Amino acid sequence: MRRLRPGLVVLAVSVFLASFGEAAQPQATDHSLDTLRKDLFFLAGPECEGRGIDTKGILKAADHIAASFKASGLRPAMPDGSYFQPFKVTLGAKLGSPNKLVFHGPKGKTINFDIPKDASPMGFSRSSKAEGGLVFVGYGLTAPKLKYDDYEGLDVEGKIVILLRKTPNPDKLAAGRFDTSVPEGEDSPMAALQSKIENAAAHKAVGVIVVSDRVTAGKKDELFSYSVHAQGTVPASFPVFHLKREDLDSLLKSVGEPGLDAIETKIDKDVKPHSVAFKGWTADAEVTANRTEVQCKNVVGVLDGHGPLAGETLVIGAHYDHLGYGTFGSLGGPKAQGQIHYGADDNASGTAGLLEIARRFGALKNRDGRRIVFIAFSGEERGLYGSIHYCKEPIYPLESTAAMLNMDMIGRVTEVPADWLGLFPQKKDRLVIYGTGTADSFDRLTNEANAKFDFKLFKIPGGNAPTDSDSFYRKKIPVLFLFSGTHADYHKPTDLPEKINLPALKKSADLMYHLAEQLAVAPRPVFQATKGGWEDPTDNRPRPRPGPKMGIMPGNYEEVDKGVLIGGVSPGGAAEKAGLKENDLIVEIAGKPVKNIGAYMTAMGGQKAGQPVEVKVIRAGKEMLVKVTPQ
Repeated sequence: MRRLRPGLVVLAVSVFLASFGEAAQPQATDHSLDTLRKDLFFLAGPECEGRGIDTKGILKAADHIAASFKASGLRPAMPDGSYFQPFKVTLGAKLGSPNKLVFHGPKGKTINFDIPKDASPMGFSRSSKAEGGLVFVGYGLTAPKLKYDDYEGLDVEGKIVILLRKTPNPDKLAAGRFDTSVPEGEDSPMAALQSKIENAAAHKAVGVIVVSDRVTAGKKDELFSYSVHAQGTVPASFPVFHLKREDLDSLLKSVGEPGLDAIETKIDKDVKPHSVAFKGWTADAEVTANRTEVQCKNVVGVLDGHGPLAGETLVIGAHYDHLGYGTFGSLGGPKAQGQIHYGADDNASGTAGLLEIARRFGALKNRDGRRIVFIAFSGEERGLYGSIHYCKEPIYPLESTAAMLNMDMIGRVTEVPADWLGLFPQKKDRLVIYGTGTADSFDRLTNEANAKFDFKLFKIPGGNAPTDSDSFYRKKIPVLFLFSGTHADYHKPTDLPEKINLPALKKSADLMYHLAEQLAVAPRPVFQATKGGWEDPTDNRPRPRPGPKMGIMPGNYEEVDKGVLIGGVSPGGAAEKAGLKENDLIVEIAGKPVKNIGAYMTAMGGQKAGQPVEVKVIRAGKEMLVKVTPQ
């Protein structure tokens, strides 16, 4: 599991209702226990090298999972007949040399831009070169449903396109919004730079130059540094630069066009494209980047559905990656680096549970209900990259995905007093289930399921969590996530398979199987946004009172001095209410500089819930002060 910090989680609220009863006892002997044990000890054994995404051991783990899916009767999910959904993760990126952007015009005119003062390579670029004619494509949008296409009538094949950020009327609310399919105050998905770059590539452009729209540029019109968009992204195959507005303005006027402000005003007013091919002008662009990338893969198997619900999907997942040799994310101290971090609980336990549930469903004959997609995610520890990738490129449409069930750290189930106040000697197995408020039926569903298993069940309504279910929740898909609790071996070499409570792991998998059985055939659950952030009711260690939450998911944990990039905002959270958005860069909180995630947590720790605080962010190169009321 990817945790912000084990000592900075929020305690669950006190519960006053008593609950009594004897603990349900797992079977003393069970064939599935032997299979679970074999999966667990292999995945958390030395051969898999801690399953770090940069180790050979994780490839062995992936092969083991795929072989288990095949033996269980799951068919490969990928169109090419493979169980592997590949994606790349950028672990780090810095600009090398040379980097250049040069415009060549009529009569030998040349504009050689100073890098990075006047033009800056963007993190969407890998090392690449391009040369071609220049075309201004407005906002760079192709939106058939809105009958708007900046590329209409243009041939940009082999050319470098210049495009504006955002969409027409980027600051408009209500009826003035360009894309009314999104809520007021939210950017259209079409405004995302990644989407615009992909659209340019689809039109066979060989390079992209981004210019800030006037709203986000403000007075300073600052350029993005390369590292801002590099972390975790899949880079384009061609150069991507950020250029200042004044330079595009001069270029437009040189070919007899109105200035940039005038063109922007016309596009925004008429909501009609105004694209320009710069006759006689070409560009020569080069980016040299030192990117540390690693090839990862989700392992995905499918059991087809039957009957009226066969066209819908139920996803069951668990991440199988861990920390490898502890060079990233270890909490074992300096001496732990270089040692295998076996990750038995985190998350060989959840992966073993996933394989067990797949075997059970695979053994069913003539099963009616939804299609079930089993996914072992990679890249979770680095930033939920595997689940983010699946949600970006789903094998089955998210629109027809009814729910997502997730298991992360289910191997350390412990016995605790059966009554909530701890006054009586009876004990029960403790388990936490998150997301019970993310669908209208989930609270009732979990109560009914637990009546069979008799866990002392901590139900957390919230859908936000530092694990893969979060990626689906942010796509407005109902989620449930099982978690057995915090322990001292988390992210240390001592998270060993011998310490796993195997009968209780099986019991947790039994509960998840029962939930999946119900959700495979039940009426489709209705998504509900939930309030509040991540809570861990099992973490009772003495520690300073945690600070309030802003409700963001950082997008650059590994940056050391640039600020904290917002990778996503929690629905209904403080950040969303204040208008903070994905890709905003937090650089200051209450007047204190924020250079990295540690400084962010320190600054937030000094705030009070319900008390507004000024947060300085950089959005599209422009500094903004936003008042946020932490929760």
